[in-house]
Amino acid sequence: MLGVDIVKVSRIKKVYEKFNEKFLFKIFNDEEILYIKGKNYNIETISGLYAAKEAVSKSMKTGISKLSFKDIKIYHKNNAPYAIVFDNVFDLSISHEREYAIAVSNFREKLNDSEFKFLNKRNKNAHKGDFGKVAIIAGKKGMTGSAYLSSNAAMRTGSGLVYNIVPEDIMDIMSIKYIEVIAKSFDNLNNMNDFLEKMDSIAIGPGMGLSSNEEKILDSVLKINKNIVIDADGITNLSKNMKLLEKRKPYTTILTPHNSEFSRLYGYSIDEIQINRIKLAKSFALKYKCVLLLKGNNTVVTDGKRVYINRSGNPGMATAGSGDVLTGIIASLLGQNIDIFNATCYGSYLHGRAGDLAKEAVGEEALIASDIIRNIYKAVSECIKDEFETT
Repeated sequence: MLGVDIVKVSRIKKVYEKFNEKFLFKIFNDEEILYIKGKNYNIETISGLYAAKEAVSKSMKTGISKLSFKDIKIYHKNNAPYAIVFDNVFDLSISHEREYAIAVSNFREKLNDSEFKFLNKRNKNAHKGDFGKVAIIAGKKGMTGSAYLSSNAAMRTGSGLVYNIVPEDIMDIMSIKYIEVIAKSFDNLNNMNDFLEKMDSIAIGPGMGLSSNEEKILDSVLKINKNIVIDADGITNLSKNMKLLEKRKPYTTILTPHNSEFSRLYGYSIDEIQINRIKLAKSFALKYKCVLLLKGNNTVVTDGKRVYINRSGNPGMATAGSGDVLTGIIASLLGQNIDIFNATCYGSYLHGRAGDLAKEAVGEEALIASDIIRNIYKAVSECIKDEFETT
């Protein structure tokens, strides 16, 4: 799919001179602004990058109105420009002269793993508070493993602080199990919610249980205006009262159901869901103004308008606890200030990539959820951006 755009350099110059940095921050991400700075804020360079983003939006047949300018990320490899939008990659040709900047975008069939980079290199002066405080409400007697897997996955994905909030009767067990993760328990929901207000992201559901008490916990947590991931038992509890989701601020909630859980949420049969995965996922996300991750082969992520199909992962990941690991990964990315849709897309990819690396180590048949966690660090290292070229 080709996309072509031409902009008048004088038009971009006029806007830039009027708004300066406000214009740059609206259109370009930090790495692109670094690139522009390396070119001494040359107006032709700025015009060329602007035209490139417009050309990419035309390649996608969406137009820029259905994408954010910052969703389109432009990189340079060996001085050749290319763009990434979620997991789609576009080769770019950019030329400019005094009057016009012209960009041509061409969709590339496959995104190379080496180009799927979304994590920033860390500043040397950073501290743990810079990488997110995450709370994971998970676990009960007999289901301590779910909480353990989610919390450690969040830690391995780069969170600065991870708290696992558990019932009092397993507090001692979790305190013994953890080294880096902090186990906490609360006497009442008000105290818990006061604590959660200080978090950068929240996850709820893995192994939490299905009693009326857990329904009350979910009800209380969903009143907090934070980005929240709901998984497993959290989804089943939610399915009993979907009004809880309707009351949430739009697009602050991520749901990660498999087909059976999605059936409980939306009322369609598993067969209907299997046949119409993308259509039903989009309609659900649009209706409830959330981000939906529908698990399975070629996992679907959608906010009702945009759709990402994840192709990393393998059948060996169909094992107990794999979904708990995914929950922790997504919660971690949310806490690191990645926007809710991208955090879900990237989390899905990262989870699958870690699973593929685990498969290489132990094989599909022997793969267990903790093998995925053991390989998150490798997957994360692949996803750290190269330093942006400025020459």
